[in-house]
Amino acid sequence: MASPASSPVRIFRTRVCPYCVMAARFFDRKGVAYEEIYLDGKHDERKALEAQTNWRTVPQIFVGDTFVGGYMDVATLDRSGKLDKLLAEVSG
Repeated sequence: MASPASSPVRIFRTRVCPYCVMAARFFDRKGVAYEEIYLDGKHDERKALEAQTNWRTVPQIFVGDTFVGGYMDVATLDRSGKLDKLLAEVSG
């Protein structure tokens, strides 16, 4: 369900990361549009993202401009009900 850059969710990922795949499937199941940004072979972009988030691993997931962490963090936010609130805030 990846969609244009206007999506409320951005997933920075690599092609071989199982947690990245799980993150995309998670948002597919929720029916939430997302943009996937592949970092394979993009060392400079990955380093810039790491400097921004202080996070070395992928996926790195943003809801709007808010960095929410990786797949497990998003799943935890969802279970607490906080993810839906955040999505509602960025969707309008």
